[in-house]
Amino acid sequence: MIRIEQQHNSFSMVPDLTALLDIIFIVLVFLLLTANSRVYQMDMDLPSTSQEQSSVASEPAELQLSLFQDNPIWGLDEQRYQTFADFEQAIKQQTSQQSDPSVSLASERQVPVENLLKMLELLQQLDIKTTQILMDKNND
Repeated sequence: MIRIEQQHNSFSMVPDLTALLDIIFIVLVFLLLTANSRVYQMDMDLPSTSQEQSSVASEPAELQLSLFQDNPIWGLDEQRYQTFADFEQAIKQQTSQQSDPSVSLASERQVPVENLLKMLELLQQLDIKTTQILMDKNND
């Protein structure tokens, strides 16, 4: 006996979501690529000098600020501070005792730029105008 398969013309009640998922994925990728990340900026007035005009510091500054790669990262003279708030208080206390302090700033190479900008912003808030940035002359 020959069997004939019966064709079922039944439609599923569940809609096909493939097209919807494709559209959602495309919109998600579009939003991720066009999303604006927050950019922090700080206006700075840098002196215009040529490379030959940089000089060696002849006299030590009154305050020595340091940035370290490992915790605690903030340093004032020989003292290191765990938090920026403690470091800020110590600088404010030191600068309140002096009329126009000169500051030298030293940093290790691998310190994040964010920490350097945070320190420069603090110096700008305290209206410290005489700042020397100490650098190791390295030909790498």
